[in-house]
Amino acid sequence: MILWIDPWVRKLWYALIKPNLDIVDSGILLLEEKHPTRDDQFLRIQKIYDFFEAFLKEHKVSMVSIEKLFFTKFNQSNAEFVYGVRGALISLFLRHDIKIKEYTPIQLKKFITGNGKAEKKLVQKCIMQLYALKEFPEFNDAADALALAYIAIKTK
Repeated sequence: MILWIDPWVRKLWYALIKPNLDIVDSGILLLEEKHPTRDDQFLRIQKIYDFFEAFLKEHKVSMVSIEKLFFTKFNQSNAEFVYGVRGALISLFLRHDIKIKEYTPIQLKKFITGNGKAEKKLVQKCIMQLYALKEFPEFNDAADALALAYIAIKTK
């Protein structure tokens, strides 16, 4: 099964997909509204690590698909936290011999829609068709999660 993760400061999206595109599990961690303090960030990284360590005991994950990140000079404080989460999780997945794939947002959009500059609404519509979803994904990033898992499955 393919696990997709999109770590950000206030939310972390994940989706677990079977090769036949059945969605096994998906969700959002870190729905807190406040901007975390330095101590909060360390605790959050540990909670995320613990969540996925338990997740791997429950699910047989063969590959992880992670969005490559891009930060501007205006959001460097967020970058440190997000790269901390990524580093902890990549270490966990490597310890479990799980293959890791990374894709940029442009690669995601191009693969799913044919246009690397497509709007998020188009990505959501394409994902609805690919996964035969009856409801529009609530968050843009939920559609990205499913898109990255789809790309990882199709480009093994």
